[in-house]
Amino acid sequence: MLTRLLLCLLAAAAGGALAAEPAEKTFTLSIVRGAVRAEQRLLRVEKGDAVRLRLTSDAPGEIHLHGYRLEAKLTPGKPAELAFKAYATGRYPFEWHGAGDAGKTASHHGPPLATLEVRPK
Repeated sequence: MLTRLLLCLLAAAAGGALAAEPAEKTFTLSIVRGAVRAEQRLLRVEKGDAVRLRLTSDAPGEIHLHGYRLEAKLTPGKPAELAFKAYATGRYPFEWHGAGDAGKTASHHGPPLATLEVRPK
């Protein structure tokens, strides 16, 4: 009886330790003709979450996550990933710069490719 009680207490303690780990939120952004599908445009996480972005594109270019100063170069047929901890609350835009956009002005006034929304816990 005592052994069973100890095992239950150990299992509960181990479960609590696992729950303390930040949740990992994984998202996929598939960029096609410089855009993503509507359901990929808003990525919601909580402060402290581990975030993993799986990225693909049908054209070469770069994606930037403003506010977190992260970027990834994308090449067609070669998936890329960004992994980071959501440390700051707020709304942060993802911006896409296709390789063919190099001669255009570097304006950041258009709508973002997607938005990362980090909510407080």
